[in-house]
Amino acid sequence: MANLRHLKRLTPINRLLAGVGLAVAATLAGAGELVVAHMAPFTGPASIEAAEYNAGIRLAIKAANASGGINGQQVVLKTENDEYKPERAAAIFRQLAASEAVATLLPVGSPAMGQILKEGLPETLKLPIVGLIPAAEPFRNPVHPYVYHVRAGDLSQYRKLVEHARTIGVQRLAVVYTDSPFGGAGLAAIEGMLKKQSQDLVARIAIPVSDTARLPEVTDALARSNPDFVFLVSPSKLAGDFLKVYRSKGLSAPLAMTSYGNADVLCAIAGRENAHGVIMSQVMPNVSNNAIPVVRRFQEDLKKHGEKDMRANIFQLEAYVTTQVLLEGLRRAGSNPSRQKLLNALDSGKRIDLGGYGVDFTPARHTSSEFVDISIVGRDCRLIF
Repeated sequence: MANLRHLKRLTPINRLLAGVGLAVAATLAGAGELVVAHMAPFTGPASIEAAEYNAGIRLAIKAANASGGINGQQVVLKTENDEYKPERAAAIFRQLAASEAVATLLPVGSPAMGQILKEGLPETLKLPIVGLIPAAEPFRNPVHPYVYHVRAGDLSQYRKLVEHARTIGVQRLAVVYTDSPFGGAGLAAIEGMLKKQSQDLVARIAIPVSDTARLPEVTDALARSNPDFVFLVSPSKLAGDFLKVYRSKGLSAPLAMTSYGNADVLCAIAGRENAHGVIMSQVMPNVSNNAIPVVRRFQEDLKKHGEKDMRANIFQLEAYVTTQVLLEGLRRAGSNPSRQKLLNALDSGKRIDLGGYGVDFTPARHTSSEFVDISIVGRDCRLIF
């Protein structure tokens, strides 16, 4: 929890500078260096996810550079804050495409990615994206030639959660979702799966992303529907705000959400007792299971190269894994890799096996992993798998 407590003590802009200052400082590529970029909303409702993903990216790059870099070249990270503003995100993407950056990593936020993909910027500007948050179906189909998805899709996660609800025999199901493309896609996915089982929702309630003062109103509307199971489609900070109000209203129906939740964040915002029992799907292996080679490597690199107060969490692991995919693609692209060489390497159909987690892409398939597991937030705020 140390990194979360530190984040909470800082203003949004200071949090950004504390979390990614080292990365921002190293934006000018010298001879023999490879530049990759991470554009994300370091301010706004998804700022915690952005900071944690950036930390995992930095860790993977630092470890790679300490081992000699990629084909003898050091990797430099350029970090940009899109402030959760779609137009700003599109403008930053254009700037990155005009720079020496060979690829971008893990952009966060459906408004930004919705704008970037709507304008067709990756293909037009020929700048690859490796990893994309969220993994909503509209971003994955049809295939975007310059966009590669590492994590399992949201549909797989919703399917796992719906199956879990069926297994425990609940009947009165509700969806609480953010008023964003991500939230709308989640609602549609869950509703469609339930309809195939001849089951309907008892409530569909939107959370205003920019107006948390309305959360009591949202929870009151939810209470009137008397659900016995609630699917929550939300980024982690807003989920924590919602959970705090939800419990304060005396609502006790189980809450289930996708991997965009974060146990540390829920506990920091809503409290440990309130977060206990929240169900989450996960698209990465158990971050504490060192029997899994990629997790063991992540833990070892964290001990050797982790920054002060970094503690392993599932977001950092996902960023670490995604960055490893990009680095291996650059390695396979050979000396002086270009964007096109990177695409050719990733599209080769040759599996990238990281040890317990792997991906393989082809020109016709830019989605790969289907790994999804179920976890529950324990009393100590650790995930129980």
